[in-house]
Amino acid sequence: MKALVTGATGFLGAATVARLRAEGITVRALVRPGRRSQADEQIEGDLCDAASLTRAVEGVDWVIHAGARVSTSGRWEEFEAANVHATETIIQRAMAAGVSRIVHVSSLSVYAVPVDGATITEESAYDDDGGERGFYARSKLAADRVAMAAIAAGAPLTVVRPGLLYGPGRTPPLARRAIAAGPLRVMLASPNYLLPLAYVDNVADALLLAARRPEAQGRAYTIVDVHARQGDYARLYRQVSGGSWRPIYVPLGLLRLAVGAAEMAARRLGRRSPITRHQVERTLRSATFITRRATDELGWQPRVPIDEALRRSFAAPTGAIGGTPAAPAQSPA
Repeated sequence: MKALVTGATGFLGAATVARLRAEGITVRALVRPGRRSQADEQIEGDLCDAASLTRAVEGVDWVIHAGARVSTSGRWEEFEAANVHATETIIQRAMAAGVSRIVHVSSLSVYAVPVDGATITEESAYDDDGGERGFYARSKLAADRVAMAAIAAGAPLTVVRPGLLYGPGRTPPLARRAIAAGPLRVMLASPNYLLPLAYVDNVADALLLAARRPEAQGRAYTIVDVHARQGDYARLYRQVSGGSWRPIYVPLGLLRLAVGAAEMAARRLGRRSPITRHQVERTLRSATFITRRATDELGWQPRVPIDEALRRSFAAPTGAIGGTPAAPAQSPA
């Protein structure tokens, strides 16, 4: 077997390369000029260059599309080109090349969370409040729509929507939004908020299964290891990291007022507010993301529990991405 991984030098892409190679699968990486991956072979190119994508998909069995523009800055047109148009193009080129399975890496941000305490499945509605979203989240939603439309048209495609990613080389998130203030960590969340966490190696397992399992074709899967209650998680985080800070939880009513004032000030100055009420509401509304479909159809289970995942993450040097090969993910029966 040979698999193409886009975004192979990124956080999830590098872990996916390691996972595939641990299974004896030959891996080709699409990388930007001057970058090096741990893949067996690599092609230099760009997600926005159709010719690069045509070369990259030639002769592979699987395509795992983990590449995306993830910057916090930039113009919408840049996100649209790298995350939306590139997804459409790589699906088209992979199908023309006879690829047997395409796995598109999406995001939990595509789902609407209408109320606090919502239960979300793969059939739940999209979050359509596009104008209020950041460019990255907005582009990932559009790319997910592209992928699901391709499935409806018969593409051999699977969509995987991971939770909040963390692992070696990326500092684990302390909260959806938190601010360091000396010995304090100001949490823009309730202590009861549920963080949908996904350790990078557990997600790489899911991507392998999504490519390998016949049942996965034409399906979408939510991948969340654990829903960690914010207050409990902050205590575990502090213990594992050796921190001595104290969490402070901002009253939710005060937070809404502050963001409303920030938006009003930004409008008067003719600028875009760095945070919107929509983003705050998404931060304040927790949800339970059901992963039963991945368990039942793929045989996926998170093999690294949260305490061990945090220990591995804090023990690794910054930038040491690549994943930790372990026991093979469950194979087809």
